[in-house]
Amino acid sequence: MSDENARLIYGQGEEACPEGSFCLYRATNFNIGQTPGVGDKILAIPVGSHVNDFSVYGFDHGADGVSSVVNRTDEDNALFSAADQRGHSLPVDRRSAIADLRRIAMADSPNGTWNDQPQSALAAPFLGNLIVEQSFLSKWQDWETQKWIYSYRITVRAAETRVVKWALGFGDLPDGTSLYKGFTDVFWGQILRDGTEGSVLLGSPAGGGHTIDPGTDLAIDIQVLYAKESPAQEHLTSLNAQQLG
Repeated sequence: MSDENARLIYGQGEEACPEGSFCLYRATNFNIGQTPGVGDKILAIPVGSHVNDFSVYGFDHGADGVSSVVNRTDEDNALFSAADQRGHSLPVDRRSAIADLRRIAMADSPNGTWNDQPQSALAAPFLGNLIVEQSFLSKWQDWETQKWIYSYRITVRAAETRVVKWALGFGDLPDGTSLYKGFTDVFWGQILRDGTEGSVLLGSPAGGGHTIDPGTDLAIDIQVLYAKESPAQEHLTSLNAQQLG
């Protein structure tokens, strides 16, 4: 199906997204607080459809860009930073929502985040050259801060071509979150965002090395420090891999 099936509606809150749709909201927090009928527009994309260019519906890279997302489908969907499903891709898991795309970092974004940057979508699973996966390893309480340390393994590989310069990110983190010093003290790459602003962004080493190659997994064991314990923190939100340069 094509973008002929997408439709522009107006509303506020996650519940405004029709069942079976991938919905893009103009404002953060799912348009709550916007002027009804003016600033609360939503682009609803039925499952299995795609939209090649959000600007056709009035969503651009300015203040009228996409700022929050609801996925009310049983498919893992994706946003793209350029038209025609090109540029960087951001996964949006099935039956999930992102209230504020300012809390998802993007390496070469003009504002440093995904806010106002998506320009096309695929309301179905997407696989590009970089494939990234995650697994939750363990958690324990930090005796010094009394906060909780969660450990994950992030695995990334290239499907077709070697990637020399890359970034890995995730976000929509609760307040009080940061990368744990046990990780930051030993990580061999660049830490572009440390979680304190709601997102984490890791980059390949500035001097080169640690390339991502076809047929070879690059594994990163990462530790995140959370203010509180929660089952929701066993899964990293919007984990994505970016091919740079």
